[in-house]
Amino acid sequence: MNRKHFLNGLYILVAGLCLAGCEKRLGEGVVLKDILAGDAVRVNIGEKVKAQAWPVPWDCTDYEFTWESADPLIATVDNFGRVTSVDVGNTVIYVSQGNIRKEIPVEVYEVTLAEKLQKLGVKALWEFQDANSLFKATIGPDLVPVGSGFVQTDGYNRRTKAIVVPCSERVDGVWNYNHFIYSHGFAANGGGKKVNEFTVLIDCKFPGGPTGTPAWENGKYYCLYQTATDNTSDGDFFWRPRADYGITGLYTSSEHLFVKDTWYRFIISVQLGQELKYFLDGVRHPNSSPGDLDGERAWNPDGVLLFADNDGEDGQGFPLIVAKLAIFDRALTEEEIKSNGIATF
Repeated sequence: MNRKHFLNGLYILVAGLCLAGCEKRLGEGVVLKDILAGDAVRVNIGEKVKAQAWPVPWDCTDYEFTWESADPLIATVDNFGRVTSVDVGNTVIYVSQGNIRKEIPVEVYEVTLAEKLQKLGVKALWEFQDANSLFKATIGPDLVPVGSGFVQTDGYNRRTKAIVVPCSERVDGVWNYNHFIYSHGFAANGGGKKVNEFTVLIDCKFPGGPTGTPAWENGKYYCLYQTATDNTSDGDFFWRPRADYGITGLYTSSEHLFVKDTWYRFIISVQLGQELKYFLDGVRHPNSSPGDLDGERAWNPDGVLLFADNDGEDGQGFPLIVAKLAIFDRALTEEEIKSNGIATF
């Protein structure tokens, strides 16, 4: 064999070996020796985030991580390391393969309703968290109670409390009223001499009561606010379980089958003479009229009554349970309500 043929044969042999080597995948046969866990996970309640972990050596391909949460009541994790927050608190998740196991701390936090509302310029917020000072405001002035029987109870999750607002009662022809006075101090707005623009947020539920016909079956009334500070006229915003909500001539155009012992969030955004926006658990419901500028639905400068009515249409034998109550001195837009996390719980 001459030199030229020998070299050609050698080249062919080397090329064949190279091609055979290219068929081997990167990291094939490399044994997993350790796991590099990623940074701690911090996630807002109700959201998800991906935890990170990598094999050691980096080019190892023969591995499959398993994931586990130490406390699924705080956070869960799926087979791909996606962490879902459940409740506020701290826990760890484990990433492992065989005898190799590493942990990643998890913190589930909450951007509170108070923080969200403050960004929008809320003027008053009551959360009823302190049993020894039930009427104390989280933001703004304290409520002034009228009547008695107000007690603290549980809210809609383990972190919230609520207040039981008893209905007014008529004894020997005399009304014993139970409600709150809110001295808002708002300036006239909306182009009138009264407060024509405002927003009210209320988280509430009705538990039923002792009388023969349940309120959730006959559409009895709960009054949410009253513009006459001497409480001598009909209330100005009502909720009728199994019916609708609003005020005479301005009720929602569709009926709602409310369920007792179920929490609801009402947001009422008012621009009298222009537009009324009614939201129930984030869903807007149309009404029939925008009301009148400086009319009987406008708030007086000296304040407003909450959960008051002149002739007992504030539960009619049934208490109301309220967990959150917030008030603005302007009408929030639909975009503000829906994009800032305040439309629903």
